[in-house]
Amino acid sequence: MSAGKLTGKTAIVTGGAQGIGGGIARQLAADGAQVLIVDINEEVANANAEHIRAAGGTVSCMLGDVVQEEVANAMVARAVEEYGRLDILVQNAFSGAGGRGSAVDIEPADWRAGLASLVDALYLGARAAIPAIEASGAPVGRPATEVGRIVNISSAHGLMQAAGWMVYEVGKTAVIGLTRQLAVEYGPVGITVNAIAPGHILTENLEKLWAAEGNDKGRRLFELQYPVRRMGKPEDIATAVAFLCAPEASFITGVVLPVDGGHTIQLQENLVMDLKDYIVENPDLRTYFDVPGAGVPRH
Repeated sequence: MSAGKLTGKTAIVTGGAQGIGGGIARQLAADGAQVLIVDINEEVANANAEHIRAAGGTVSCMLGDVVQEEVANAMVARAVEEYGRLDILVQNAFSGAGGRGSAVDIEPADWRAGLASLVDALYLGARAAIPAIEASGAPVGRPATEVGRIVNISSAHGLMQAAGWMVYEVGKTAVIGLTRQLAVEYGPVGITVNAIAPGHILTENLEKLWAAEGNDKGRRLFELQYPVRRMGKPEDIATAVAFLCAPEASFITGVVLPVDGGHTIQLQENLVMDLKDYIVENPDLRTYFDVPGAGVPRH
């Protein structure tokens, strides 16, 4: 693999086995970073690692749930032990805990489990990683702005709220607050902290759901929600993360970057009327959301 913008850097990607995290791990490795994938799915993580190695990248895997403090500490220790430094932390993992419902519907235990996965894990990851990133220091001849990067994966659901998804909406909104706070705290030592807010991303698992439950007309309905007239791919998020980790982004911090095909900038009244016409014209359309209990939003 030829030298890239991240050559010599070490990155941790949580939830890096597949989906958005898998794409991020592949992109950072393609840009030259040494990548540690942390995931609860060992088999899929290893498969993604083999894909990265086949393309000439450097990668290793660690099995663990980042909601646990000991796992957060261990992943940082593993990265430093294996690669000698830590420069980048990308926090993408989410277990799906919390379920669907309003404040009245959600049980306290589910609330705590969901927020632990969505927010606590990111706090624990940052708490463990920041001292190691700072200790790795700026490369010789570089200013402190090049000490390190943290990128947190939020969601379009952190910018707009959907009824019936109390835990997910609150959690992804909290990720934005966490990101901004870390940016203010650690900018002075040369660590930038930003968030990505993905739109509807066609991950491997979501493609399977669409194939099983949706149809072409249903997919087109989703595409029409976006000014770019398509749904997203993991690569769309991965390239945005790689940019925020590159030297060119050293003056960007505390930003929430929507990578959503323009979904969050539209006037909703106009969008609803346009989609209404499409639905009336295509009464046989099906989407994966038509399945009862389809799970958390895939943003």
